[in-house]
Amino acid sequence: MTRGPIRVTTMVDSLLAGGAERVAVELACGLDRGRFEPHVLVTRGDGPLRDLLDRAGVPVTMLDRAGARDVAPWRIAHRHLAEHADVLHAHKFGSNAWGSLLARTARVPLVAHEHNFSQEPSRSRRLLDRGWIARTASRVVCVSESVADVERACGVPDRLIEVVPNGVRLDGALPRDAARAELGLTGSSFTVGIVGRLRPEKAHEVLLEAIADLARSGRDVRLCVVGDGPRRAELGLLAAKLGIANRITWAGERRDAARLASAFDAGVIASHWEGLPLAALETMAAGVPLVATQVGGLPTLLEGDAGLLVPPADPAALAAALESLLLDPSRASALARAGRRRISERYSFEGMVRRIEGIYVDVHSSGRPARRRIRPVTVSLPRIAPARKEAA
Repeated sequence: MTRGPIRVTTMVDSLLAGGAERVAVELACGLDRGRFEPHVLVTRGDGPLRDLLDRAGVPVTMLDRAGARDVAPWRIAHRHLAEHADVLHAHKFGSNAWGSLLARTARVPLVAHEHNFSQEPSRSRRLLDRGWIARTASRVVCVSESVADVERACGVPDRLIEVVPNGVRLDGALPRDAARAELGLTGSSFTVGIVGRLRPEKAHEVLLEAIADLARSGRDVRLCVVGDGPRRAELGLLAAKLGIANRITWAGERRDAARLASAFDAGVIASHWEGLPLAALETMAAGVPLVATQVGGLPTLLEGDAGLLVPPADPAALAAALESLLLDPSRASALARAGRRRISERYSFEGMVRRIEGIYVDVHSSGRPARRRIRPVTVSLPRIAPARKEAA
C-alpha cells in the first residue's frame, strides 16, 4: 500500500460533453487533492471536457485507441496503471470491459461505473457483465436503483453493487438573462429546453412532435436543443417536415451546458431509457420545472411533485404536460421550487464526491489484487444467413 494520496486513474471513452463523461471528469476534478491524486485516461477521442481537466490541473493521457487489434494504447495504459495507479475507476460499459482486462494484468483494483441501460440488455452484454466485469471489479457503482436492478438481473452479485446517484452543484447555473444571451434566445415565447447528445435513445423526435402539437394549438412556444450527435441532420429534416423549423434553436454541443438550464421555462427529458441523467438534475438545480419520461431513475427523482412524469414515446402526453406549465405559471413555479429543494437534499455534487471517495478508500485499503489468470469469455452470436438476391 502506498503512502500519501491515493492515486486514482479515471478511464473514459472520450471527452465529449455527454452526461456520463461529464460525471467522470467532474468527479476527477472534485477529488480532495490532499487525499487523492487524479489522472484521466481517455481511450478514444478528445472533446470540450478537456478544458475542465486543464483548468483543474488534472493530467490527461490520450490513448487514441483505433480498434481491438490496436495494442500500443493497451501497453501505454498497462504501464501507467502498473506504475502510477492505486485504483482504476472506469465509466460506461466499453471502458468497464477494457478496464477489467487492464486491472487484471496491472493488478489494480477496479471500480466499474454504470450510468445507463437499455431496458433489455443483450445476451452478450449480460455475459460480459457477469462473467468478466463482475469477476474483476471491487465495486460496481450504479447511478440509480433501476440500473442496479438490471445489473443484478445480469448476474452481478449484490455485494459488489453500490448505488451512488449523480450529483450537481446547486449554484452551477448562470442568471436567466445571461444564459439566454449565451444561447441567442430572445423574445417572450415559452421556451422549452432539452440538453443531451442527439442519439436515438434520447427520443428528440418525440419532443419535436409535441412542440408541433403545441404550435398547431396556437401556443407561443419555442424549443432550444443543446447538444450534437449523429441524428442532427435527421432531426433538422423532421423539424422542417413538422413545420417548426423556425421555432427551434440548435445550440450545438456546449462544454458549459450545466450553466445554461436557467435559460428555459421548462426542461424536458424525452428518453426511451435512462439511468439518472445529469441534464435532469441540472434543470431542477437551476429552478426550472422538469417534464420527464417514466424511465430509469427519473420516477424516483421526481416523486412527490418535484416535476412532471409522462409515458415514453407519447408526444400528446408530453405536449399536454408542457401546456399545463405554460397555462399555469404558479404551478410551474411550485414544481421548480420543489425540484430545486429535491436536488439540495438528495443529489448534491459534494455528497456524490464524498461517497465515491469512500469507495476509493475501501478498495485501496484491501491492497493490490493478486495477479489473475485471464479466462476467455465466449459469446455465441446468432448466425446470419446471407441475403437472397432479388430478381431483376
